[in-house]
Amino acid sequence: MQPQASSPWNHGVPMPCSKCGAPMQLVYGQAGYGSVALFCGYCHRNEALPPDATERVRYLQHRLGLLKQVRESDEAPLKSIATFRRGWIPALVFLGLITAHSVHQYVTLMGSLQTTAPEAVGQLVTPLAFQMGILGGYLFGYLGMSVAYRRAVRPLLRAKPPAAAGVALRCRSCGGDLPSVRAPHVVCGYCYAHNLLDAQVTQRASQLLHDEIAAYQARAHDVYSTDAFRAPTKAFYRWGVVGGLAVALLVAVAVRLILAVLALGG
Repeated sequence: MQPQASSPWNHGVPMPCSKCGAPMQLVYGQAGYGSVALFCGYCHRNEALPPDATERVRYLQHRLGLLKQVRESDEAPLKSIATFRRGWIPALVFLGLITAHSVHQYVTLMGSLQTTAPEAVGQLVTPLAFQMGILGGYLFGYLGMSVAYRRAVRPLLRAKPPAAAGVALRCRSCGGDLPSVRAPHVVCGYCYAHNLLDAQVTQRASQLLHDEIAAYQARAHDVYSTDAFRAPTKAFYRWGVVGGLAVALLVAVAVRLILAVLALGG
């Protein structure tokens, strides 16, 4: 069915396309007098609507519920990241205290062995470097995760800019109008998605609208990916391993140089 004419429908419920997420148009159909349907201009999807206005609202509310389930499934990796970030400081303090205690023990033991059994001192370098590598890996992993979150995830959580000057910001998920608040984020009243509010929404409105259209087109051609929500977790392990190995290597080299200097001085 092709659209014959569009018509404003002041029902107040967003009409995102179930395939590409773009706002659909309400159109008159060909099935008879009063027949209406939704049409997407990006993926050309048609959806018939119930004839009764109340049933139409229920139909769209049901679709918003399904949209919420899909969004929560796509964003599931962010739950573990949020939990990790909440416990970041206590975990860092705990790991730092354990590392400091272990390093103190290794240094004390090295000092005593330096005079009694110098040949055994070198055997403590590896466990000392490993202990420092764990702390370094944790720090580098968290930094890498934070950078990946800011670059890959945060733009996806930002509210959509107004479609025209003087109108409300729109929900990043369903496209519904957001309430005007003075806060870093706002919850959509239709699909309950959390939307970040920052200066970028207004300062880069034109570019964000262009990116929004590009995202609709990508979804319409089935080339849209949700891997961005897994980027922080991948970055944590990747940079954690790289950072841990680098710190362990640097500590091992530094300790061996210090021992060599002490041996020459002795």
